[in-house]
Amino acid sequence: MSRSTLPVAAVLLAVAAGPAWSQERVSGRYEILIGGLQVGIAGFEGRISQESYQASVSLRLSGVSRVIASGRGSAMASGRIAGGRAVPASYQLTLNTTQQNDAIRMSMTGGSIRSHSAEPERPATPDQVPVNAAHRQGVLDPLSAGFFFVPGSGPIVSAEACAKTFPVFDGRQRYDLSFSFARTEQLKVAGYDGPAVVCNARYRAIAGHRPAVTAPMEANRDMQIWLAPVAGTRALVPARISIRTPVGMAEIQPTRLELGAPATTASVGR
Repeated sequence: MSRSTLPVAAVLLAVAAGPAWSQERVSGRYEILIGGLQVGIAGFEGRISQESYQASVSLRLSGVSRVIASGRGSAMASGRIAGGRAVPASYQLTLNTTQQNDAIRMSMTGGSIRSHSAEPERPATPDQVPVNAAHRQGVLDPLSAGFFFVPGSGPIVSAEACAKTFPVFDGRQRYDLSFSFARTEQLKVAGYDGPAVVCNARYRAIAGHRPAVTAPMEANRDMQIWLAPVAGTRALVPARISIRTPVGMAEIQPTRLELGAPATTASVGR
């Protein structure tokens, strides 16, 4: 998977008044495909309640050519839930691949970065858009952006689930991820048989990027994410992701999903 698609894939791999929530455990196992060829595997573990969340992701890439990385990565995030959205408290990422090495640590309060480190240090290039203090305020980390909340008491699997724009700071770059409704469909995989909402996704670079590098991703109109509901909550999490890349369609497909109590009774809207 190319360096430019890694932040989006990670992400695209996160409550207002409504019924009382229980604390629910969620987990997923995924295979990563490019052009139909398996190039890696990933796992997701998390807990979510009415007041808080925590999540961890791990991945292993087995590059099969010079343009597809090999290596390992992991990320963890935690925070609280307020006003129908995630409010991150901490985030850390470790990534070691043949294309990229990163160690990111962030502490956050009220959506603003209180402290952060990014290693190794990378000198700015002349064409890089600088990151300033404002870019570190009112943001989500990439993993917290994987929780989608639908306030109220109406259908969870609905167009409303997709109507979101997440301001993301990943420790090096600031970008927006925007989603719009595509359709609803049934999703059947080991551990889950129920509805999912499919959202179109768009990436917009804000700061910390090199425009010539991120331009193809910004122009990409072929990105979608499947969201499945977490039983007993007003939250959905990514179940499947597809992104067109220069070397073929990249897909993160579930092989098993555990989303709290049986979710086949989740309500569906259009």
